[in-house]
Amino acid sequence: MKYLEALNLKETNELLVSLRRFAELNDVPIIKEDGIRFIKQLITIANAKDILEIGTAIAYSAIEFAFLDDAINIITIERDPNMIHEAKKNIVKSHKSDQITLLQGDALKIDLRDDSRFDVIFIDAAKAQSIKFFEKYENYLKPGGIIITDNLLFHGLVENPDEVSSRNLKQLIRKIDTFNHYLMKRTDYDTAIYPIGDGISVSIKRK
Repeated sequence: MKYLEALNLKETNELLVSLRRFAELNDVPIIKEDGIRFIKQLITIANAKDILEIGTAIAYSAIEFAFLDDAINIITIERDPNMIHEAKKNIVKSHKSDQITLLQGDALKIDLRDDSRFDVIFIDAAKAQSIKFFEKYENYLKPGGIIITDNLLFHGLVENPDEVSSRNLKQLIRKIDTFNHYLMKRTDYDTAIYPIGDGISVSIKRK
């Protein structure tokens, strides 16, 4: 894919470039460049305005989404105090505080307002909990809305589990594989998993 990497336009926004550099230097897992391009196009095509993100990290993707359109509003959830600290700083730097609401805490314990409804839900948090995240927050998805999940190939290890020696990592890989099959069995969603970034699923809620 080196041809496409060279062909596709690179991010030029100074803040976003600096956030990706920070993530690389500090081993912060953020979505890959081709992954964020793909999701941004989905958001644009769907004309999505209300987005829920599970897993803020340093707020890289939330800021990317906010830059797409001033009418987009994002609620993003993070539990790691260190990430929350970085995310708050970055949201202020982006001048998108009016569009991005950061909720602090465990996404499985936080309850949103009953009337909250989203066009897009982006799951990019603890991979072992993906089914629980999906089932908790799908109730907040609008008919025809989209649930996007990242890291479903997990560096190629889900496809090649025999390459894994660590017991804990094997368990995680099994859980990701279980989630992938779970998605495909949900007949109330039209789902496809794409070999983009680290593996991205797009699940469209049937109306």
